[in-house]
Amino acid sequence: MRLTLLSLFFILIFFNKALQAQGLCNNGSGAFRVDPSEGCAPLVVKLTNETANAVDISYDLSYRGQANPGVTPLSTYQYSVAGTFTILQKAFLNNGTVVYKCNQVKVFETLPVTAQYTSCGGGNINLVISDNAVSKAYDSFEVDWGDGEKTVINKGSALATEHQYANTSTTPIVKVTGLYAPGTKCERGRVFSDTIQFQQAQLNNIEIKSVEMRGDGTIRLNYQGIVAIPTEIKYASNGNNYVTDGKRSSGGVQPYDIKNLNVKQVYQVKLSSQDLCSGERDSKVYSSMTLSGRSEDGQNILTWSKYPDAADFTSYDLLRDGTVIKSFTSIDDITYTDEDVQCGSYSEYQVVAKIKDVSSTSAPVGVKAEITSLKPIKEAAVTVAGDNIVTIKANVPGAGPNSTYDMTIEKAEAGATVFKKIITLFNQSEYSDPDVKTNELSYCYRISYTNSCGQKLPASAPICTILLKKNLTTLNWTTELPILAGVSGYDVIQTGSSTAEEVIPVQMNSNYTIKLSAQSDLEYGFQVRANSTPGGFESLSNIVNYKRSAGVFIPQAFTPNGDGYNDVLEAKSTQLQSFKFSVMNRWGQVVFHSEDIASGWDGTINGANAPVGSYVYKMTFVDDINQTVEKSGTFMLLR
Repeated sequence: MRLTLLSLFFILIFFNKALQAQGLCNNGSGAFRVDPSEGCAPLVVKLTNETANAVDISYDLSYRGQANPGVTPLSTYQYSVAGTFTILQKAFLNNGTVVYKCNQVKVFETLPVTAQYTSCGGGNINLVISDNAVSKAYDSFEVDWGDGEKTVINKGSALATEHQYANTSTTPIVKVTGLYAPGTKCERGRVFSDTIQFQQAQLNNIEIKSVEMRGDGTIRLNYQGIVAIPTEIKYASNGNNYVTDGKRSSGGVQPYDIKNLNVKQVYQVKLSSQDLCSGERDSKVYSSMTLSGRSEDGQNILTWSKYPDAADFTSYDLLRDGTVIKSFTSIDDITYTDEDVQCGSYSEYQVVAKIKDVSSTSAPVGVKAEITSLKPIKEAAVTVAGDNIVTIKANVPGAGPNSTYDMTIEKAEAGATVFKKIITLFNQSEYSDPDVKTNELSYCYRISYTNSCGQKLPASAPICTILLKKNLTTLNWTTELPILAGVSGYDVIQTGSSTAEEVIPVQMNSNYTIKLSAQSDLEYGFQVRANSTPGGFESLSNIVNYKRSAGVFIPQAFTPNGDGYNDVLEAKSTQLQSFKFSVMNRWGQVVFHSEDIASGWDGTINGANAPVGSYVYKMTFVDDINQTVEKSGTFMLLR
């Protein structure tokens, strides 16, 4: 028969591969003996050289046909794992020639098999040998039940057997051994053993541990399984018609994914298990969670499905970007408004329902905080914090740890219409203005802000400091709005030099008459406080000091020389109800008289300059607590 070119090509390829597989095994005429050449793992072999005239002998204990093998000079070697191994001998002869030789060693598996049993009630035991690489190495299996009975399972049949114990009051030890066919150089493997407990497998232990709906429509279950107990994973969307998605027989806590579901749909999941004794059980049913979110006026509104089983319900945890921001213990709490977000920011939310030790987590939902219309500043106040300090404080809508804003403050003196910007604050809502004279003037402020989305709110209505003044025993104060939310009433705060602070409510009045007696403290401080209608804000006025007994000051000299300095002799006091003042010369003649404390003597008599020298004054006045006081003294007229 003629060979085609294609047939010849394939023959050459096969022949070349065969040569490669043999490698150095057919190269040369080395000789050595392996003893033994077969046996159980671990197997120790002795290598005996039989190559004549060899001066250097080394071996590759697991040769795979490579051209440059790694060889080692040795005479014994232990094979720890099962397999068929090629030993390559490399020998240098005394004439400089290199020769090779290959022999094979077969090492049989001796690892113990693994097995699981199920107690089916009474003394009935079902045992299953695991079908894996170890069990596949053996030809048959011997089961020693520990009660004098043995069973042999031949390869090719089901790796399962059943046994009935007559005595269930003991705890026998079952032993399973892998066997090789008669005549094999290795008789058997190592023994697997387990203690028999006469009780039925606890299907009640097969339970769901957690349920998580993922964003791709996959429900990830974590559940507790039992080895060799078939367990079906089932789900439903209406609580009735369950579909089996898969089946497992593994033990321990493990994950399982149910794919291609709708993240907006609530599903019910359960496990159905059957043991080797035909016992069946459905696990407790758990439900997945759904979550939806939207942004409204810079706040994120979250709504989730109500968990259907109230009996074991513990709580809901709402997570934002992986951190719990709120927990709810009522099963009916299924909505929450997250105000602590920044305009334009993106947040990812999940809700976790806790049912005793089991959790059910929704798929993540992303929400971007947006504002359709800015909210005005409704809560702000100004307060006098000292003679030269006014503090301005505001609540900026939507302000929080995750939000940013700029707050601008404008200022004008009370009664003025032109406001000037004094500062722009970043993420701050309080400022102290030092450029003020709070005992002399009232100051008004307007506040505006720009949120993180770049939206700017117009300036608020003016809020003005309270300016407190004293007229004899009457306190008067300005009533321009000091608190943006409105004033619910005023308090007069009276603090004596030796008595405790007293708060006197005066409702919406703008004046107060000081009520003192001869037993009152000599000095007092008065301050007015405005309280806000919704609460939380207050505004304080400047402090006015008051002395109970009026003091009148007369200088010891004056110089009526027309230089504009100390040209008039004046009595100084602010707390008099009536006043009479007379100046006499050295002969007792009255040269000046006034009943108006604001009118002083200019140093003239009938239009002519009075002589330089000493003069006497006398005064009579009624002070603010109706005491009549007479006082006299001398002074010098100088020019």
